[in-house]
Amino acid sequence: MKHIFVGQPKGLYRLFFTELWERFGFYTVQTILVLYMSQGLHYGDQRAYLLYGAFSSMLFLTPVIGGYLADRFMGFRRTILWGALFFMAGYGIMAIPGEKFLFLGMAIVIVGNGLFKPNVSSIVGDLYAPGDPRRDGGFTLFYMGINIGGLLPPLFVGALVAAYSWGSGFFLAALGMVVALCTFLPAKKTLQAADVGRMPQHSPLHRGPAYRTKFYSLLVAGIIATVVVLQLLFMHPDKANIILITASVLVIGYVLVKMFKEPLVQRHKLLACLILIVISMGFWAVYVQTFTSMMLFASRNMSKEFLGFTINAEFTQFFNPFFIILLSPFLSNLWVKLEEKKCNPNIPTKFSIAILFMAFGYLLLGVGARWFSPDGITSPWWLVATYLSQTLGELFISPIGLSMVTRLAPRHLTGLMMGVWFLTYAAAFAIGGSLATLADVPKGTPSLVSLPIYTHAFFVYGGLSLVLAAVSFLLAPYLQRLIHPREPA
Repeated sequence: MKHIFVGQPKGLYRLFFTELWERFGFYTVQTILVLYMSQGLHYGDQRAYLLYGAFSSMLFLTPVIGGYLADRFMGFRRTILWGALFFMAGYGIMAIPGEKFLFLGMAIVIVGNGLFKPNVSSIVGDLYAPGDPRRDGGFTLFYMGINIGGLLPPLFVGALVAAYSWGSGFFLAALGMVVALCTFLPAKKTLQAADVGRMPQHSPLHRGPAYRTKFYSLLVAGIIATVVVLQLLFMHPDKANIILITASVLVIGYVLVKMFKEPLVQRHKLLACLILIVISMGFWAVYVQTFTSMMLFASRNMSKEFLGFTINAEFTQFFNPFFIILLSPFLSNLWVKLEEKKCNPNIPTKFSIAILFMAFGYLLLGVGARWFSPDGITSPWWLVATYLSQTLGELFISPIGLSMVTRLAPRHLTGLMMGVWFLTYAAAFAIGGSLATLADVPKGTPSLVSLPIYTHAFFVYGGLSLVLAAVSFLLAPYLQRLIHPREPA
């Protein structure tokens, strides 16, 4: 494994495995959560979709706060440690049967993700000097670590919860977070030597013990209040969009205020970053159907025979990380070689290509399911081909987006802007939860009746992606001028 990191900064190896094991826990939960709601707690499809959308949108709202706390007060390393502890506690509580423990655990996990998620990515960006051509390739490798973590749970978590209980799946997620923490702690010396992730020099926490005591007391009080509010929200998941819209307006307003205080060139880069982040939101809103409508489509309308094996719906989550692991080393090297030859596609173009791949994947699945499934049961190969196309799109937008934020944002705003990048996931999950209702199928519906409902939804997702891709391509020259004002678009 180490040979793929040759030529990359030393700390990337540790951060790769830290993120791998954190994502192992995260995707264990993602794989079983909707099924647990549907089969374990006996929720209807609409309630499960809305609750999943509320959980996921809040999950990616809190990184804005976590990134700000790291930038302004705690530094990346310390904030990551706090996040890891909350992750472990939240998953452990979700392992206890019952709705109230599910809600409490989900609320604590949301806090943990906010403190952890943006700051690991920000540290990776700090490993590279401005203009370092290895940056996109390094983030592509880092993203491969994320997806190795996502690859493993679908292989066995379905069998695990069938043999024992739903709680065993959540407990496994907690163990994954323990391994992530044990992986990150030894990286402290390497990161210190590289002067990466420390408490910022301008942090008020340097003022002394009294100030630190006041700060951490307020932080703990804020966390408790957040957990209480989130549990109330889960009782009324249809209200998640109100919170999300309000928070998004406040965050974007704050970022715009910060942006206009920057010099003109940096201001233009931040504007381009914000526009690309908005474009990515559309991509993710369609992408997240993989955990909702596509998961239940696989459960109800997919043949369970694949390459001589019997598979379940959970196993379909294997394909996306498998293709990412397969393709990431190739693309990591490709970006470096294309950069050397001065023909590497610019960031806006990569985003546009990503959305085209997403559109093709959904249209392919719609065609395959509608015209090649006369009995209402679809071959798994249509899903495999769809996941391959979507994975190519993901690799053109997600690691490139992480790299973009660390490249375009000034260092004192990196954590905040990384949080804004993840805020798009929050909006995407909320929008995606609403889009998933296009595939709302009543329980007990025969496969021949449910199939046209799903295929209609897939064609809508594909059509929306095509429109977004066209808009993105049209904006690409303008965005490139903002990023490199002296270079031709």
